[in-house]
Amino acid sequence: MAQELDTTLAFIDLENTGGHLERDRIIEVGIILVAPAGEPEVWSTLINPEIRLSPAISTLTGIDPADLAHAPTFAQVAEPLREKLAGRLLIAHDARTDLAFLRQEWRRLGQVFTADVLCTLRLSRSLFPDEKRHGLDAIIERLQLHSAGRHRALTDARTVAIFLARLYSEQPARLLEACRQQWQRPALPGSLDAQTLDALPDRPGVYLCYDEADSLLYVGKSIRLRERVWDHFYAATSQQREMRLVQQIRRLEWIETPTELSALLLEARLIKERQPILNRRLRRRENLFTIAWEGIERGSPRIVPLRDCDGGELYGSFANAYRARQSLRRLARRHGLCLKALGLEKPTSGPCFAHQLKQCRGACCGAESRLLHDLRLSAALRHLRIEHWPWDGPMVLVEEGGGQRLYHLLWQWIHCGYRADPADLATLWERREGEFDMDIYRICFNALSRNRGTWMPLAQLLSPSGPQTTATPGR
Repeated sequence: MAQELDTTLAFIDLENTGGHLERDRIIEVGIILVAPAGEPEVWSTLINPEIRLSPAISTLTGIDPADLAHAPTFAQVAEPLREKLAGRLLIAHDARTDLAFLRQEWRRLGQVFTADVLCTLRLSRSLFPDEKRHGLDAIIERLQLHSAGRHRALTDARTVAIFLARLYSEQPARLLEACRQQWQRPALPGSLDAQTLDALPDRPGVYLCYDEADSLLYVGKSIRLRERVWDHFYAATSQQREMRLVQQIRRLEWIETPTELSALLLEARLIKERQPILNRRLRRRENLFTIAWEGIERGSPRIVPLRDCDGGELYGSFANAYRARQSLRRLARRHGLCLKALGLEKPTSGPCFAHQLKQCRGACCGAESRLLHDLRLSAALRHLRIEHWPWDGPMVLVEEGGGQRLYHLLWQWIHCGYRADPADLATLWERREGEFDMDIYRICFNALSRNRGTWMPLAQLLSPSGPQTTATPGR
């Protein structure tokens, strides 16, 4: 196949301390170079990851932590490894993951690594669509290969080479066509090139697309920026929305973030503030409404502008009052609630219209007590409830990842902004702007519920002694 493609093939496999791109490191590299002419060249090395190797990974690979302690670091093998791979076609099983780990290691050294790749996992899925499993173990079983030393880099690289050789001998035309489909990249606007997109980091962040007039077209986020941006260009051939973006984009910017949570907050904030032309889902909506209710046996729910609320129980946010009323009507039909008790019909004598249709259990005519009705109303509204801010003052959400740290300032679920230096938070608090936003609320509340990030009171973070402990919500 190397002769057919007129290039040297580099079958490569990595063993890592785990699967987390930012936290884990490479511990072994195995490469088999197959040139159009001559004998294959074999190269492998253990790598000291400079972090602990778990017993589970040691057992899986058979690599002893003591051996890694005396192995070279990635920085020490980076140059000879780059020379081995330069100008080669990298072939790996799940090539995206291996390439991501290689790029991350070089990124730690302040260097960029790019390569043409061929993924045998994708080839297997393309050529054997009826098979349910396509992992390397499944390939070994399917082809009845003998693979002693599984989960060692050189052994697995050799298995990949045998797999590709078998495919080439049995169905060369289909294999080469599948390869061409993998390599085929979409056309890019003249102002963008593949090198620009390949330079995008393979980590969380936000990207901003601009048109010819330098107006902001679109803001997106991803845990893998490079892959997500390329996806827009691939999808442009089949999706009208993506085609519209690709036809107009002329410039690209990106902001790296520590984790996906920071990317979510930054994306939502940028879309609200800058109103990109092609973003719809998270765009700012003026004059939102909510359902305000004092509670059980304390009157009917009210539809009020969200910006006018400064207390009480609030349920949901709606583009206008009509949609809020429609939401209450749907809850009434689903739970047998009374339209008069909900304030959706005038308080006249006699039962409500829904009771005449046997859709109301009779809070309007004494067939059901107001207490029971409101208990059911409380349960029906629970999924819409906007939780109270659980602290007495402003909080800072500290996000760390990939050698980066961001400090997000929040107050009453309002995202006041973020800074990389905590000393700048005092000025940010003094000049705070913003208003309650349902998307920001959901992001922050989910983060709090799932214990994501570190929450600290602003006063504690700015105190001369510095942060001491994380904060627990005072519910």
